[in-house]
Amino acid sequence: MWGLFTSTFWPRLKSSVRVGLGSTVVASVLIACGTVSSTTAPAPVTPTTGAKGSGTEGRNWIDGPKTPVTSSVRYQVATSEIFITARDGVQLGAKMFLPQGLADGPRPCILVADGYGHSTPTGVALGGAVADVASRGYGAIHLSMRGSGNSGGTADLYNRLGQDGYDAVEWMAKQPWCNGRVGMVGASLLGISQWLTAKQSPPHLQAIVPHVACGDCYDYVWYPGGMLPGPGRAARPANEYGSARQHRDFDGFWLDRTTLAEDHRRIAANGIAVLTTGGWNDYISPANLEAFEQMPDNARKKLVWGPDAHGAMLSNPQPYTYYEFEAMWLDRYLRDIKNGIDTESAAVIYVQGPNLWRNESKWPIPDTTGLKLYLNGGTGTPAASLNDGRLLPTRSRASQSSVAVDYVPEAGPFLLTLLSQSKGRYTADQRPEEKSVLTWTSPVLTVPTEVTGHIGFMFWASVHGTDADFVALLTDVAPDGTSTQVTVGYLNASHAVSRKPQTVIQDAATQYALNIWPTSYVFQAGHRIRLDVAGGAAAGSGVASPQGPGKSPYAAHITIWQDVSHPSVLDLPVIGKNGIPGASGGR
Repeated sequence: MWGLFTSTFWPRLKSSVRVGLGSTVVASVLIACGTVSSTTAPAPVTPTTGAKGSGTEGRNWIDGPKTPVTSSVRYQVATSEIFITARDGVQLGAKMFLPQGLADGPRPCILVADGYGHSTPTGVALGGAVADVASRGYGAIHLSMRGSGNSGGTADLYNRLGQDGYDAVEWMAKQPWCNGRVGMVGASLLGISQWLTAKQSPPHLQAIVPHVACGDCYDYVWYPGGMLPGPGRAARPANEYGSARQHRDFDGFWLDRTTLAEDHRRIAANGIAVLTTGGWNDYISPANLEAFEQMPDNARKKLVWGPDAHGAMLSNPQPYTYYEFEAMWLDRYLRDIKNGIDTESAAVIYVQGPNLWRNESKWPIPDTTGLKLYLNGGTGTPAASLNDGRLLPTRSRASQSSVAVDYVPEAGPFLLTLLSQSKGRYTADQRPEEKSVLTWTSPVLTVPTEVTGHIGFMFWASVHGTDADFVALLTDVAPDGTSTQVTVGYLNASHAVSRKPQTVIQDAATQYALNIWPTSYVFQAGHRIRLDVAGGAAAGSGVASPQGPGKSPYAAHITIWQDVSHPSVLDLPVIGKNGIPGASGGR
């Protein structure tokens, strides 16, 4: 597969780069399992193009590309193999890329911290992209992190990525070809190393560009919502998966390998400029988005968010290509070029449905309206499910009302929510699975309704069993009844309150808060919004390298309450006007 990649995909990819650093071009397809499923970038998972959300027509939609403010000067590049000594004496192998013929002395420098190893097939495929960085006048180092490539030391899950990254940044800053201003770029694992390096506060690190990466990889990648690791994690190298399984609960091991809210605030306070990028259909990107949000509004930060899966490039963003965004960001914060990248908007997002890009002054979007839809009993909505419940803007008035679903580890029922690392969400009709799970469906929407941001699900449930998982799937129900996946959230009952497990009290109605992964999506007029709930997740047929949580080993009888004493509610972030009959608060 790597021969196919390097001979077919990389030359085509390299020739398509207009402007920019391009170091994330290949990294973005290297993703967690280190494979590529095709020789072309997969198409983004989006519905047929539809209307903009009602009330959003006048927002700052982007109508096409702009000419970026970047230098067209290119330099010849000389390479050499070197070693950098880490603080504990371990020798880290690297390839150095230096632009030739610079007349004005040392230049800013870029570090690509590669946990796959610069001299491995993966690293060799990345070499052209690193050379592209140097050709733009940046000194560049492609570093093999410890235990990878020709570096010494032992590799396990994110072992000393931050400490070794710090040492490499500070080593670079002292070299005669570097002026002391250092940035980092890279995707996925190469983006994780950026967050962990920035956490260590190296004095000379001034800008990072983590693409489809995670700061908090515990919560979003390895143990989503506290659920167990899934098949994509089990397919990782034994030293990574084994390390993660030895640390089921968040402990000192994870604290050293994770960036949390206080770390993100400190990164911002240190003045490190962060261009955060990702995709709505990527399983890691929600962690990147959370890290962005935890930095204060006055931080040097920008968000560019597309429709993509983990293994795809950021697909055709506007008004610049991904590489132009990246180049302008580094030019602004490493070269002090006032190119407008920091003043045009705080966030550039792709809205699924109309399938258009839009500028936003802040993220989360300040004029968001919370639309609360309560779980109600009754029938009359088009779901052939266990309960065929209703999502209404009014609370249930029933004195006692509940519905239940059973879960068996071997047989489910499961919602098919695991994401393909290369293509994203499973796009098949969900109705066959919905027959065996719980559903609640809204009335028909009267206008196109944009849901953009974080989705909350606050519900009451009781569990008969040792433990249970909750899988909540948001779908778009078309007039013909087709139910299409939009986004999903996960929660483990025993880890719902704390990352340390709590005993699940048998058969006791307990309130839970489940975060459904953020999205930007327009539900069209005539459609309905549906919430599916089950006790487990699985991959759909043909999903390559499925990513997401694993299955609980405990059988459980799960009851969801929906009465006046136990109001369960879905909280949707609406931009513009909502189309739910009888709902208030739309703008």
